[in-house]
Amino acid sequence: MFRNRKFLHGLVILTVAVSLLAVSVAVGQTPRKTPDFVPGSWSLVLLPDTQMYAEDYPGLFTMQTHWIAKNKDKYNIRYVLHLGDITNNSKKFEWQRSQEAMSELDGRVPYALVPGNHDYHALADRRTRLNEYFPLSKYKDWPTFGGAMNDDMCNSYHLFSAGGTDWIVLALEWAPRDETVVWANEVLAKHPDRKAIFVTHAYLYQNGARYNFAEKEKKQVASPHGYPCNTSANDGEELWEKLVRKNNVALVVCGHIGSGRGFLTSLNDKEKKTHQMLVDYQSRELGGEGYLRILEFLPDGKTVQAKSYSPLYDSYLSDPGSQFRFELDK
Repeated sequence: MFRNRKFLHGLVILTVAVSLLAVSVAVGQTPRKTPDFVPGSWSLVLLPDTQMYAEDYPGLFTMQTHWIAKNKDKYNIRYVLHLGDITNNSKKFEWQRSQEAMSELDGRVPYALVPGNHDYHALADRRTRLNEYFPLSKYKDWPTFGGAMNDDMCNSYHLFSAGGTDWIVLALEWAPRDETVVWANEVLAKHPDRKAIFVTHAYLYQNGARYNFAEKEKKQVASPHGYPCNTSANDGEELWEKLVRKNNVALVVCGHIGSGRGFLTSLNDKEKKTHQMLVDYQSRELGGEGYLRILEFLPDGKTVQAKSYSPLYDSYLSDPGSQFRFELDK
């Protein structure tokens, strides 16, 4: 159940108002049917950019994680990946609200977090409160927790098995530093037989291209290289060249840009497909209307069904950028 009654009270009022909005929007539309969950599948859930929930609509954040915990068995949810910008201004009350929301998953569904640019109260020197509210001590004994770089939860990895495949989740900081990329390559080298899922906040741009400051500069807004930084930093193209293409990375997921529609498939150095996905709903009303992305891995071991669901509306987005399929290499 929801653990903060004040959040719940506000959420009830919000749900009534926004549900009426959903009805009015739906009039006259004929959306594509969302496929039913296939028995024998397993799922990942992606939580992108909860920043406005943490600042203004905490009940929506808690509604998301409560729904995940409640439906973990129904949809065989094996991991939750937060894509960064957990908070909007890295204020203590935002971190407290985020901690409250994510605690709905504790002991129920394992999860990985990465910081986004909004999670630093001093972005230039990368000061964040993430480790204060999500400390290593909380996660180090989890069966799925692999480790963290320098005992810092801004960079961590996780190990689990699902669908007959051994997986590794590599969760890296905003605009990963050069030393972080070195560490990440070392981690993946120690687990060559696992398929990797790489999580970082800024990687893919809204048109489906990787962030590439060397070529695009200001043509791609909110590039990692467009922010003040006293350390090294790597954008999407640099991460592709230095990390992703050299390893067995099946999937890259990121947030940061509010359209939630970016998707790209590239061949790595071994001619294997790497799917790269941008998911972000913050540009919608109410900071995202509670939408999250479900990745359903079908029993055939290769097909993945992407769905975008809101527990607030109890409905799916069905446009081609929100609902689609792709295939993994075996």
